[in-house]
Amino acid sequence: MSTQYKPTLEEVRQLADRGNLIPIYRELPADLETPVSVYLKLRASTGGPSFLLESVEKGEQVGRYSFIGVHAPMTVTAWGNQVTIGGAGGAVLERQQGNPFDLVKDLLAGRQAVKVPGLPTLAGGVVGYFAYDMVRFIERLPETASRDLDVADMMLLFSDNLVVFDHVRHRLLVVANMRMEDDLRASYADAVARIEKIVGDLRQPLTPPETRECSSDAPWRSNFSQAGHEENVRVAKEYIAAGDIFQVVLSQRLSRETEAEPFTIYRALRMLNPSPYMYFLDFEGVAGNGKEPIRVIGSSPEMHVRLEEGIAYLHPIAGTRWRGATPEEDEQLAEDLLADPKERAEHVMLVDLGRNDLGRVCQYGTVTVPTMMAVERYSHVMHIVSDVRGKIHAEHNAFSLLKA
Repeated sequence: MSTQYKPTLEEVRQLADRGNLIPIYRELPADLETPVSVYLKLRASTGGPSFLLESVEKGEQVGRYSFIGVHAPMTVTAWGNQVTIGGAGGAVLERQQGNPFDLVKDLLAGRQAVKVPGLPTLAGGVVGYFAYDMVRFIERLPETASRDLDVADMMLLFSDNLVVFDHVRHRLLVVANMRMEDDLRASYADAVARIEKIVGDLRQPLTPPETRECSSDAPWRSNFSQAGHEENVRVAKEYIAAGDIFQVVLSQRLSRETEAEPFTIYRALRMLNPSPYMYFLDFEGVAGNGKEPIRVIGSSPEMHVRLEEGIAYLHPIAGTRWRGATPEEDEQLAEDLLADPKERAEHVMLVDLGRNDLGRVCQYGTVTVPTMMAVERYSHVMHIVSDVRGKIHAEHNAFSLLKA
């Protein structure tokens, strides 16, 4: 077997006792590709559910990796406690009732991935979303909101094949995870074949995506009236005064009909609001989906939480100013931001909440704040940021960290 694949079959044999899932990869130059072109080529070849996790920020904060996945041999969808496990082509493999977090935890327990040098932390695994209503499997809360959207509470793609875009080295890492089975040579050959299928797809010319003439006249609709929003503000202030809550985000949903192709919307977003954490999740053909296929599109400067090598990380962001037109104005705006008592108070509150959250699952005395109230600049805005971290307790894991 060619040495262009890493690790080699002999190295895989030496790693066999560390887990049952080993990523095999081949490295390619990426100077003629972008994450968008890679995604479009692979999606055109494969179809079905797919994802693009991209770091697009071109300012001072540049994420190293973007991730493209187009093959999901298993999916998990939850509507409340009704869980559907799906397979390739949208086939329903199993239906269960119960806590979706526990089910996914059990499924992941059977996937003991081996960390391979040269690959980022994400070299395969699970990509998807947990909706806000999943909190009801963590805390006992009343059902006060109506279910007026045909959207599942949880949708996850279990991805065995992945393309990693390394922005620092300008390289592509084509990854196929192999299962440690009795016939290692056959499993390795299967992983290599999947890699070569992806490499072949990447060598095909890019077909320009469909463009549609879209009207901008469609009205925006809110799920709140002005009076309803004002009443919510009044009630929220009463809760704060009573000491029941520290802060509340009163959100409204704005919606409009469009004929725009979903990935075209993502491409527009990445140009208008480039961020370190951008995502396009396409759940077309997933078992347990609603009447219409769901695409989740977003752009954020902030990660929710990360667990790596037993260390939990938070990166609170609160406090914002626009970027200045000149370096001098930019610096003055940063000074004003750090001196604003309202912005400082909100940020300190978030840091304290983050410390408390990590304290639930981390070893006593390990939660620290290495960076407190620094200014982080992005293409359009600057934020006050901090870093909070702690060493997770042996009895906890990624799921208990997420719940915390």
